Amino acid sequence: MMKQIASFFALFAAALLVVPLAMSQTVRWPIDAVTVYEHGAKIERSGSVVLNDQGVAALKLTGLSSTAVAEMLQVSLAPGWSLASHAYETAAPASSVERAKQEQAEIDREIQSKQQVYSLREALLFAYEEELAMIRSNRSVNGDELLLVDDLRDHANFWRERVKELSYLMLELRMEMEALTAELEALKAEHLQWEEAKDSVEGQWTLRFAGPPNVRNEVRLSYVVSNAGWNSVYDAEVSNDGAIEMKRYASVFQSTGQDWEEVPLLFVVGNPLQSIAPPPVDKKELSLGYSSAANSYGWEAQATFEDSDGLDDMRVDRSTTANAIDRYAFEPESPATIPGDGSAERIFIETFGLAGELSFLLLPEYSDESYQLVNSGEWAASKLVPGRVQVVAGGMYRGAYAMQLPAPGDTLRIPLGPDVRVRASRIRVLDQCTSTVFGGSRKTTQSFEITVENQHNRNVSVTVHDAIPVATGSDIQVEVLGLSGGELDPVSGQVAWDLELGPNERRILSFGYTVTYPKRRALQGL
Repeated sequence: MMKQIASFFALFAAALLVVPLAMSQTVRWPIDAVTVYEHGAKIERSGSVVLNDQGVAALKLTGLSSTAVAEMLQVSLAPGWSLASHAYETAAPASSVERAKQEQAEIDREIQSKQQVYSLREALLFAYEEELAMIRSNRSVNGDELLLVDDLRDHANFWRERVKELSYLMLELRMEMEALTAELEALKAEHLQWEEAKDSVEGQWTLRFAGPPNVRNEVRLSYVVSNAGWNSVYDAEVSNDGAIEMKRYASVFQSTGQDWEEVPLLFVVGNPLQSIAPPPVDKKELSLGYSSAANSYGWEAQATFEDSDGLDDMRVDRSTTANAIDRYAFEPESPATIPGDGSAERIFIETFGLAGELSFLLLPEYSDESYQLVNSGEWAASKLVPGRVQVVAGGMYRGAYAMQLPAPGDTLRIPLGPDVRVRASRIRVLDQCTSTVFGGSRKTTQSFEITVENQHNRNVSVTVHDAIPVATGSDIQVEVLGLSGGELDPVSGQVAWDLELGPNERRILSFGYTVTYPKRRALQGL
């Protein structure tokens, strides 16, 4: 009995070996769906596989990206089926090579034909040039023979007409030869393109299946490519009451060289796993840094942009965000076509609303005008992802900026641009600024006055920011004299005033400080 079992397995193994790679069936399966990650994409294809009388099938799946990650192949198997072997390689497509050779042969024939025409035109031009040179060398009448006036007139007319005729003929030939030269250059460039096409490669997967004889099943295959990705982009329209309508888009690209034509897409926040084995888990280490809670306009350091082509490709560095982003997934309602040349396509995903309140931020040390903001505290449930935002308010496009997200629980602030009707002026109160020396120290006192004005005919919420200098050494002492109700962050030195101003209301804020330092040292940064 054991011998019979061993013989069966030996025959089964032999049956697998009788299907060499050369006899595998070549197939091209269409793309069924694509899951796009921030860096990389998972492509799914499916097709029908029929096992032969020995329960074996070998096929070569062609037309794949040459950047497929061979280790990330996944294949669905019917009950009783197994994947006996698989091998991934990159090779020039046989059909493409054959077509390139045919196209190049046709181009060579056309080049030869045009070169012959060019040679004929060149010879004819030479003949015309020789005739013209001969006529010009014999245009004078020599000898003692007396010529009648009519004979001289005929001679002059013949010379003039023939020279004009030859000039026109030579001009036409030169123009035709220039056109032929341009056509020959274009043909040579096309010939070179087909030569490069012969060197292009595609991914090919050779698969061997085993299972019950003479059985057909649909097989689904997926693999990961590296040269694809997406990032979030938004259109934010802010109404007069602060309500925000957000339109979420995916700016997606892929440079596999093969178009994804009308395929269902799924956009996932995160990156695909590169192995079926889990990686080692690193410990989490905490460190301190600036956050939007300590500095409400920290996002102001992010670059702002005018709208232009190519901004959809703007990547937002997620490593700078304070919070961990959930693994969100977004699925557009309709399939889409994504070209394989790396150009970005903007795909609409959804529309959602955010509750918001309008406010104004004043930085009087830098500008008299305010920055208008819309603030939303309930943004976390909307699955926001860092990305580029185009802002529209009051029926006007205000610009675009790179949105970073605050920590969960903090307020999301969307900038709307400057507003000249909420203003602040900052002056140094000179009669309160003094400098005195006692012992080995010098003490300087500085005093400032900020005038805040609301020129709207409605109430506004205003935040004013200024700063008290922070000492960098123990030999410098800073003492705050007064802040007019402002709140001081002793670490950063930032002072914030949160105000509610009525229509056309003006308010004055004052603050000051003294700095004590060694008198023989120069104080910098004041």
